[in-house]
Amino acid sequence: MTASERPIIVITMGDAAGVGPEIVVKALLSEGIFAICRPLVVGSSLIMRETMKSVGGSLKLRPVNAAAEVEGESGTVDIIDLHNLELRDVVAGKISVTCGKAAMEYIAEAARLALGGDVGALVTAPINKEATRKAGYGELGHLDFLARLTGTAECATMLVAGRLRVVHLTTHHSLKQACDFVTGERVLARLKLTHDSLEKWGIERPRIAVAALNPHAGEGGLLGSEEIEEIGPAIRMAQDSGVDARGPFPADSVFSRALRGEFDAVLAMYHDQGHIPVKVYSFEKTVSVALGLPFVRTSVDHGTAFDIAGRGIANPQSLIEAIRMAVSLSRENKLPEVSD
Repeated sequence: MTASERPIIVITMGDAAGVGPEIVVKALLSEGIFAICRPLVVGSSLIMRETMKSVGGSLKLRPVNAAAEVEGESGTVDIIDLHNLELRDVVAGKISVTCGKAAMEYIAEAARLALGGDVGALVTAPINKEATRKAGYGELGHLDFLARLTGTAECATMLVAGRLRVVHLTTHHSLKQACDFVTGERVLARLKLTHDSLEKWGIERPRIAVAALNPHAGEGGLLGSEEIEEIGPAIRMAQDSGVDARGPFPADSVFSRALRGEFDAVLAMYHDQGHIPVKVYSFEKTVSVALGLPFVRTSVDHGTAFDIAGRGIANPQSLIEAIRMAVSLSRENKLPEVSD
């Protein structure tokens, strides 16, 4: 594959006080990444260079000012340095306003490149929400920030681990708040977005299961009325519009049914309902895929891991999988096929 045939994948460095720089370096050291894409890191050359010293390997840094300058030579990391960090700003495992601000600036620059069509896809390393909030950003994560930057009204997080694909109705809300977000209007909109995204990415007439909010799918109203009043009507409306939506099914069984191949995706009602089965099934290889944005964006499905930051033991596998997913979506406009 020639260099021009390999898409440019822009990778944000994440919070410098977390494991972001380490997993970026380790992912780029892994076999095969340069063979499928031309990586472009947006981050800090100072932090990347220090991380490369601690991790080892033979990577070199090559500063560039624009995506057009990216060469993608194996073993050489093209990097756009925003010069917004000094070594003294970063203490591994510690909340830092400066690191939080810098991490969001990396995302903004990478999003600008993606919106302009300069890169094939965006892959993000983890940020720390407490740090970004203290730095003045109101959004509780990548997706909310990217939605604001791109003017996207309807977007969602889909976690992918092998055959299991889980879309979330809500993510970063308390459980009490999440329950209030379970409305027919929101469920219907999320089902349509999931259907359209999966069709765009090569799944013909996707089968979408909907997880119930309450135990036993509400037990006919004995354990909650949301299934009767909100979720069920939304599913029927989605079906009337051509979406193959099914349920609501009890959450304690629907994910195993999806793993057996009965469904192409599951719509979960709140963060932990969807995250727990995916991470139990395949924690290290789970990838987060954004639905609804005007460009491809994938991410690791873990946080900054401050408890192990700076110790050199972070596992880069989720980032490696996120890069591979981004390449597949940007080059072929298809989700990777999964064997039984």
